[in-house]
Amino acid sequence: MNKNTPEYYGYTIGQNIVPYINKCIDENGECYVSEGEHIFGRNDEEWHKGHVWSDSCITWGWNRFDNVKLIGAGYDKTIFKLIDNANSKNLFGTPAPIVHMLSTNYNVSCDNNLIEGITFDGNYENNHDISTVCAIRMRGSNNIVKNCKFINFGVGDQSNHECFQVFCVGHGKLDDGAKILNNTFESVGKKKNSKKGHCPENTFVAVGGKAPQIKYNTFKNCEFDIVNQQSPLHAITIADSLNAEITDNIFENFQGNCIYIDSWTNKNAVIVNNRGTNIWNFIALTCQHWQNQDQISYSENFCVENNEVILSDGDIYYQWDQQPIVSVFFAYNHDPKLNINIHTGFKNIIAKENKITLGHRLVNGITEVSNVLKCYWGYAASTDKILLTNNQIFSNIPKPIEKLSIFRRFINWLLNIFK
Repeated sequence: MNKNTPEYYGYTIGQNIVPYINKCIDENGECYVSEGEHIFGRNDEEWHKGHVWSDSCITWGWNRFDNVKLIGAGYDKTIFKLIDNANSKNLFGTPAPIVHMLSTNYNVSCDNNLIEGITFDGNYENNHDISTVCAIRMRGSNNIVKNCKFINFGVGDQSNHECFQVFCVGHGKLDDGAKILNNTFESVGKKKNSKKGHCPENTFVAVGGKAPQIKYNTFKNCEFDIVNQQSPLHAITIADSLNAEITDNIFENFQGNCIYIDSWTNKNAVIVNNRGTNIWNFIALTCQHWQNQDQISYSENFCVENNEVILSDGDIYYQWDQQPIVSVFFAYNHDPKLNINIHTGFKNIIAKENKITLGHRLVNGITEVSNVLKCYWGYAASTDKILLTNNQIFSNIPKPIEKLSIFRRFINWLLNIFK
């Protein structure tokens, strides 16, 4: 039997697979997981008394740090499904505000690790009572997540913590960024009953560091609803990054921001060759006040080029308790409370040669067309900060039906008779 498998350490289908994976990784640095839906985590009576972390979360960075491989037989073949009521258990006597299915030791750098070919199912409908449910958290250099699928993650009912489904950042600013490649994200957890004022976001991919890559991923059928799914949706965000590549991704029926940036300094990002169909917003940049001054966003030298986007019709929302707006290709905000001479927000952000199909909505019988560029809050940006040029703009707005007078209809009737 291959020692790089959970079965070598005694695992059989029907058991909690987590401790067997951790044992395999700790001893070998590699773990290959077979096909099947595997029970993930514990919810037994002893668990309530204060659980053993390594029984609920795949983890390394305590003994083995780098070059770990966790590989399944392919997504929709190898499935990790979080057990019911796993997130309501206590972590050393205190309710855990966040549950991660996989987390490296956050206090050290864990580098050059690979996760591939697995479906991560957060089972949100049976785990939302307290905690925010997330999939992967890794901190280190050059980590890779590819050919995986992520479903049913979201913000907990009693949690103020944003959901980061895949969170891969460096331990230091000079670390090589993560590579998030050819994954599928869909079917978000339905967060509801939020307090007015703010509902935490559900962010699918968050990366930073030098030259992170987010490529060939699909984000589809992710819905927002002011009653039943109130978390704003962010498909991709970058923070504290240099030379990020966001390319060749697909967004289908995505009711949120495909690319959203509101923190730290990000320079030289390339956002090209992405495709969006029936989306609410393609890109949104926000420069806002944070208590940590270094966290205040600054975006410089972005190339947003050759993307094809079809914007949604109808009302769109950001927060559930705010008024609806119309869909928008490029949205930005610049907090008016900030000193614009210190926190300049943006520089040399150029969106060009994109194909943009506008949507529309009806407001009191009047057609409101999608915005190509819109500042929703604060200082308006000059063209040396944000410039849209040489984009192709199309419209899918239906032409109004001409109302004919009775006389005109009579004449048309006569003409048809004597053809």
